[in-house]
Amino acid sequence: MSINSIENLSDELFYEIFDYLNGCQIYHAFSNLNYRFHQLINSSSLLFKIRLGYYSRANEIFMNNYKRILLLNKNQILSIHLWISENTNQIISLFNIDSSFNCLESLMFNSIEPDVLISVLPKLTCLSRLFSLTIGTWSIQNDLGDIYRLIFNLKKLKYIKFTSMDSNDYDIIISLPIVTNEQISSIEYLNINHACAFDELFAIISYTPQFRRLKFLNLTGRNVNIKGIKPIILSDLTYLSLYIYEISFDEFEIFINKLNSQLKFLSLTTIVEDITYLDANRWEKFILTKLPQLEKFYFKYSSYFAENYETPVYLGQCDQFISSFWLERRWILDIEFEFETVIYSIRPYQKRWYEYDTQNTMINFSDELSKSIRLSLDDLCSEQWTKTIYLNDYINHALTLTQIYHLEIHAKIFCDKLMEILHLLPDIITLKIFSLPILQQGNLSDDEIEFLCILLPKNQIRKICFENMEDMDELYMLLLICSRINHLQIQCVDYMHAELLTKVILTQIKDVSNSLLRFLCFSIPEAHDEMIEKLEIMIDRENLRFDFIIKHVMDKIYLQWK
Repeated sequence: MSINSIENLSDELFYEIFDYLNGCQIYHAFSNLNYRFHQLINSSSLLFKIRLGYYSRANEIFMNNYKRILLLNKNQILSIHLWISENTNQIISLFNIDSSFNCLESLMFNSIEPDVLISVLPKLTCLSRLFSLTIGTWSIQNDLGDIYRLIFNLKKLKYIKFTSMDSNDYDIIISLPIVTNEQISSIEYLNINHACAFDELFAIISYTPQFRRLKFLNLTGRNVNIKGIKPIILSDLTYLSLYIYEISFDEFEIFINKLNSQLKFLSLTTIVEDITYLDANRWEKFILTKLPQLEKFYFKYSSYFAENYETPVYLGQCDQFISSFWLERRWILDIEFEFETVIYSIRPYQKRWYEYDTQNTMINFSDELSKSIRLSLDDLCSEQWTKTIYLNDYINHALTLTQIYHLEIHAKIFCDKLMEILHLLPDIITLKIFSLPILQQGNLSDDEIEFLCILLPKNQIRKICFENMEDMDELYMLLLICSRINHLQIQCVDYMHAELLTKVILTQIKDVSNSLLRFLCFSIPEAHDEMIEKLEIMIDRENLRFDFIIKHVMDKIYLQWK
């Protein structure tokens, strides 16, 4: 596009385009074109977003433009985000802070040295519109109290995220004096991403009684008597996200009670050996009495397995996370196996791969939420790392808490291992599988054939999703193991792959009177309506079916028959 044709664009369109660009890039590309662009760049309608990272610091042209904007256009700067792990003092020295930065609303200092940070923070008090401050630093001093005192002096600040890491996070402390009315901060969004004990947290939030959202990382081994902490009233706090370490359920309840808030959102990730966190009845009573306004609840608890370690086991009544309390709120239990860990999660229910019809509308599953418990396997190699821990140990640990109805395997699995898992989980009704190589070597043994014959009559699987089918034999084996399926979804490489599968599957079931399969779904990149027409012609030409419905929605093609 020539300069003349560019000039036909309106100023408003240019401002909209500039909103997506780094201010230094705008300056470099347009400042010297002609008089019109010179006027555009110096107009008060244009606000610059400056981002200075590692590679841009090495670019002399970029740095020169950065210096020019700071010198000539500081009253047009909306935000400055600096990644300054090297040459910190030089970069900061260019940023001569004064009240002429009258549009500056957001500052980010990433990898800033603590002593430099302490020298910069007092200068920020002159910024009349500084609403957001993000700090990332490697702590070479144990006490972060001085930094917090300087942050609370920024009277216009609404959002603060403070990340500070140390080689030993347990050594970090935060010494703050008792707050006075003159020291109260206007901060509403507080993100504490460093080691912090509960008593230190209460000292911090005493300065921010108006805050609405809190994200808190408690990663410290220091024992704190939570009962001795003075309660605080936080009537505006509605959002709380916690990552806590070695805090029992009893202590967590005390902590929440001392906040005196009206939480609508709670996210809790805990690292502790307190199995009572999996007591659904206790959670129900606690939420009903202490958090009656809670609308969204996210919870994650991890059980670790190791040799010569006795993993705590839930000994309460099974299937308590499917009571009416949980189902009415649509807060659902999910289970995931990762390396040597069983992760139990509670989260709001979301539509799953098997919950659609040919109209692409969600089927009414309100009556089936009680059978929504899902197990995801991300790692099937845990047995090779230990001599005494096996996959069935993880599965049995989960089964003490709940029955499992949906299985997702996100790694390659051989059919003998799949049969073993399905034998342990007889209630599975849907299966999502990545890949199923038929055999590791040789043919099925006599014992495996006998085991398969025992498994087949008990298998309840009705719906299957195949993510990475490499060979048609994989499909044949899966249909043999799961003989009662009525719903099959396959991720296809392209249209030809989907057409081949349609022909093979419909041919196979054409003469099988007792086949239950009634639904095919092919996920195809860039699927379109012409694919439907071609599939329909092929099915008619081969006389495969006459009573079918075929539809295209998004990247999926649905084929259904009676």
